[in-house]
Amino acid sequence: MSRILKTAYLSGSQVVTTLSTLIIAAVLSRVLESKADYGTYQQTLLVYTFLAPLLALGLPAASFYFCSKSGSNHRLIFYNALILIFTVSLVFGIFCMTIGKSYIPNLFNNADLEQTIPWLAIYGPATLLILYASSFLVAIDYAKISAILTILFRVFLATSVILVLLFSSRLELIISVQSYVILFGALIGIFLVCRYSNNKEKTRSSISIKNINDQLKYAVPLGLGAMLEGMALAIDRLMVSALLEPEEYAVFVNGAMEIPLIAAITVAAGAVILPEIVKAFENKNSSEALDLWQLMVRRVTIILLPAGLLFYLISQELMIILYSDKFKESVEPFRIYMLMLPARVAYFGMLFQAAGKTRLVLYRAIITLSLNTIITYFLVRKFGMAGAAWGTVAVVWLFVVPYCVLVCSKITNVRWYKLLPYRYIFSVGIVSFSVALIVWLISSMFGFQNVFIITFLKGSAYCALVVASMFLFFRNDCIHIYKQLMSKIIKN
Repeated sequence: MSRILKTAYLSGSQVVTTLSTLIIAAVLSRVLESKADYGTYQQTLLVYTFLAPLLALGLPAASFYFCSKSGSNHRLIFYNALILIFTVSLVFGIFCMTIGKSYIPNLFNNADLEQTIPWLAIYGPATLLILYASSFLVAIDYAKISAILTILFRVFLATSVILVLLFSSRLELIISVQSYVILFGALIGIFLVCRYSNNKEKTRSSISIKNINDQLKYAVPLGLGAMLEGMALAIDRLMVSALLEPEEYAVFVNGAMEIPLIAAITVAAGAVILPEIVKAFENKNSSEALDLWQLMVRRVTIILLPAGLLFYLISQELMIILYSDKFKESVEPFRIYMLMLPARVAYFGMLFQAAGKTRLVLYRAIITLSLNTIITYFLVRKFGMAGAAWGTVAVVWLFVVPYCVLVCSKITNVRWYKLLPYRYIFSVGIVSFSVALIVWLISSMFGFQNVFIITFLKGSAYCALVVASMFLFFRNDCIHIYKQLMSKIIKN
């Protein structure tokens, strides 16, 4: 299967994942009785989101590394990883059922969390399992199966929540239904991995202490790094949740997100091309690894930057359409976070993983967390919700990006100014920004009041102009992507 088709499958599944999350949030923000209830729901999920990278131990990313190695026993890798996940899940479940349900409500000044936190004992481990199963299917070259699993599961999850809301808006019931649906999806994911890895690998499957140690040595620094980095990027939500009221957190969290396509594109593209970069580093060919990585950056850039500016252009209307008028203030943090968009076209973590330099991820994460905690605390105290968003953006541009550029330059043996296709990124950004500015100026001349009409007109005009501009200025890249994708779709 070609890289582009794999990326299309995974991007599609990531888009559905993001859309299902948005749909659930949008419905709950309208149906729940108050902003406080919605804030409680989001605070419950924040606990898992904050700890998820640590609980995962870096194993989903490690699966790509170990499965791409020649002669690897896929079933052995999977079973041993499950042992680690089950062990961590047991500890997390006990925490949620005991200490967590009393400590966390006090931390967030929200007594309602006492009823919802225990459900994370199911929600958290089940989410980890389905995430690992999906990643493993991609790692053993079953990207299509992984995408189908994710899409069907996410559609079923969103549908289940909506059906429950037809009968009750009780928060504990909503979270419990989500937990059981995710657990069901996780069991199906495990079944699919066992089935397809068995067909691909005929070797004997067993438990291996050596393999467990190997996975831990590679994955734990990666997992700790991901945890600390995830904590650094989520510290804004934690600070707002701890320092402000649940109602204010409810407004903030709806806007405290990057555009839906970021994870869909970067994660999918990275999952597809990471095994090839790993092999290039194994062969001591850093030049080939860099070429593959830069190719991915170009493909991500030409999709992500235009898409990002579309969301910025319609951000005000988008918040109202998704969450209603009472959450229109969510647009402020959303727009601030959009300033990180150019930094996200380069998936630096892939080079760290492929080169086996996972400790460097850990070092970066420690510094990022420390800086973001200090800066965000004072900015939230001074400026409220907006300060939390500005703190994260400042740390990303002043530390994370320079650190990654310098370290990745050493990994690939090139000067920093040759690491990225800077001119290409800048050119795509300028073209996209120019189109967005033109559409905004024209739309401001009309006095439409209906948000749906405004969104449709601005979105349609922007999409038409930006697609034409991309084909005009970046014709070869657009044609290559289009032909590759269409040929594989027709073939399949």
